[in-house]
Amino acid sequence: MGLFQRISDILSANFNEMMDRFEDPEKMLRQAIREMEQSIGEATTETAKVLASEKLLARQLAKNLEGVQEWQRRAELAVSSGDDDLARKALGRKQEHQKLVAALEEQQASSEQTTRTLRCQLEAMQAKLAEAKRSLATLAARKRAADFKKKVESSHRVLKGAETSADAFAKFDRLREKVEQAEAEADALADLRRELEGDCAEPMRNLGDLEIDAELANLKKQVQGE
Repeated sequence: MGLFQRISDILSANFNEMMDRFEDPEKMLRQAIREMEQSIGEATTETAKVLASEKLLARQLAKNLEGVQEWQRRAELAVSSGDDDLARKALGRKQEHQKLVAALEEQQASSEQTTRTLRCQLEAMQAKLAEAKRSLATLAARKRAADFKKKVESSHRVLKGAETSADAFAKFDRLREKVEQAEAEADALADLRRELEGDCAEPMRNLGDLEIDAELANLKKQVQGE
């Protein structure tokens, strides 16, 4: 495919439509960007060549314009000297330069038009390349968002599937709490029983001591009375 045909294809490209039509639009866009960058490189080289030719034409034109002026000056000197033959020769050389000037001016006009066209096409291609890169960035962002949404949906499904296991753990925790509560109540009853038994035993012990003291006093009286 020729350069100008590729330029035409690039300038007529509709990236939004291409993204909708292709199965893998991101891959397609990356390929299109590579081809566009290659075509822009070639177009830049061609434009530089035309510019170089235009500069050469400008130098040749300037040189022949100087030639016209120089041979005009020599013809005038020959006429002043009365040398008509020399004047005719000078005028003949002047005409040669004039013909070259006319041809070079025509070439220069055509070259300038070609340069303007290539510059406009190059700028349009660069704008299309920027558009393609923006489309690629947008597409990549959409793809990342879609992938993230897919992961979120997958995680949601996993969490829903894990609810049964979570319920089982919750039931186990409730059963453990009930066992611990029963154990705590049993320990509390045992402590309360021990405290009650201790409080009742103390008065009984005091009552026995009083009886012993009274019996001891009676025994002392009996011994002393004897």
